[in-house]
Amino acid sequence: MHRMDSTSHQMPYWWSACLAFFSTLTLYDCVFCIGAAISAFFTIKTYYASRRERRQLLEEERKRTEMLRAYLDSVIAKPESERPTAAEIVAKATESERKTDADN
Repeated sequence: MHRMDSTSHQMPYWWSACLAFFSTLTLYDCVFCIGAAISAFFTIKTYYASRRERRQLLEEERKRTEMLRAYLDSVIAKPESERPTAAEIVAKATESERKTDADN
């Protein structure tokens, strides 16, 4: 005997149930559902766009920090008489931070 697939016969019942449910909705309810769906779409789109923007800003900050670190390392390598005054203050602060980090 050949068994028939019982799930395909259920489809008209589900379709009828969906039609019965949506026929009970008023025009106001349908417009509200469409508005809620559009609002949810734009909310999700905005969320992912802001995540992408924050990720790009973080990457830019990392690059900037790395450039500043490389510059300060080059300033630290110079003798104190050749260092710029502002860079010398920052270099001394970073040297003291590195010493305290190394001690811990």
